[in-house]
Amino acid sequence: MTAPRGDWLTRDVCATLRPVQQMLCVDTVGVQAMATRWGASAGDLNETAVPTGLGLSCQSSAAAVDAAHVDVAAFTAGLATRVAERATGVAQADTSYLAQEAASTAAVAAVLRPMASE
Repeated sequence: MTAPRGDWLTRDVCATLRPVQQMLCVDTVGVQAMATRWGASAGDLNETAVPTGLGLSCQSSAAAVDAAHVDVAAFTAGLATRVAERATGVAQADTSYLAQEAASTAAVAAVLRPMASE
C-alpha cells in the first residue's frame, strides 16, 4: 500500500539517495504554492474583524464579550504571525534546496566530464 502524499510531493523531481537507497521526490513548485497558500491564510487571519455594537440582553455583559474579543484577537494575531513565519521558512528552504540541487548537478557533471573524455 502506498503512503498518502502531501500537496508538495510529486513524481516530477526524484533523486536517489545512495547511502540509504531511498527516493526523494520534491515538487518545488508545489512547495512554493503551499508557502503562498500559508501566507494567504496568515493574511486572512489578520483580517478577522471584531463585531461592533452592543450584544443582546441575554449576554452576560458587553464588557465580558469585549474582553473575549481582545483575547481572540491576540491569539489570532499570534497564530497569523507563526503561520506567516512558517510560510517564509518553507519558501526559503525550497530556494535553498533548488540552489543545492544545482550545485550538486554541477559537481557531478564536473566529475563525469573527465571520465567521458577518456
